[in-house]
Amino acid sequence: MAVVEVSVVPVGTGAPGLSRYVARAVKILQASGLDYELTAMGSIIYGELDAILAVVRRMHESCFESGVERVLTQLKIDDRRDRPAKPGDKVRSVLEQLEGMQ
Repeated sequence: MAVVEVSVVPVGTGAPGLSRYVARAVKILQASGLDYELTAMGSIIYGELDAILAVVRRMHESCFESGVERVLTQLKIDDRRDRPAKPGDKVRSVLEQLEGMQ
């Protein structure tokens, strides 16, 4: 199972606010049925990597469909194949390590 962090940023929109473009991308993510968490700086998606990458492509393209001529999409992939993992599992593991250090 993969955990992917994605940030889709339209460039050259002529305005400082980007939420309307982000909302279109998140709507695509919602419709996908994939598990995700929306954060202030991007979205964290977890599931099968091929399904995630297909959705990320549609999220990226949604900005062009809105008339933007340049899009910067950043992607981080943590693809763990020895056991299923979710973002909360990763956080919990670090917190447990912190407890052990006290």
